[in-house]
Amino acid sequence: MKVNRFFDNRYGNCLIGLLRKTALMIGMDMIPPNEEDRLQNLKKYKILYTKAEPIFDQLAAITVTMLNTPIAMINFVDRHKVWTKANQIGEAGLEIDRQSCLCSLTILKEGVIVFEDVTKEPYLNANLSLAGGFDLKFYAAAPIVTIEGFNIGSVCIMDKIANKSVRFGGDTDLKFSKLSEKL
Repeated sequence: MKVNRFFDNRYGNCLIGLLRKTALMIGMDMIPPNEEDRLQNLKKYKILYTKAEPIFDQLAAITVTMLNTPIAMINFVDRHKVWTKANQIGEAGLEIDRQSCLCSLTILKEGVIVFEDVTKEPYLNANLSLAGGFDLKFYAAAPIVTIEGFNIGSVCIMDKIANKSVRFGGDTDLKFSKLSEKL
């Protein structure tokens, strides 16, 4: 699925408005209707704010290699924060406000979300802090779905180069989605 449409100016140029516009553009509300059940399910897994685990770091490293991107992260979306469990260099524990993180969009629907060039999206380009401080151009993410069917986090990839050679759809989309299911 390629997401590359312009936003309207309904909410102004603030981070909360930006994510709401992005969610509306993709056809979703900012908070999933099952939010309380989703949060209870997330807590059941006791994954939030835990120590780094080599298996998660290895999975992030495999994602970098498999999809030819320099940045991969495994994130879990709590009520107010997006918490990084792992990335390809073994640094866990990064916290980003949920309202200012693209990964929080991933839990809102099934399937892969792709921004091939965020600089082509005026509101995303104006607020690149949504990537947690990276000089972001390319962004894609797949939801982490529990056995019970709740989207509790995301596996995301990022790059400073727009229009990556990673092409989503077909086999690549399936591999990326399946990778997030393995968690």
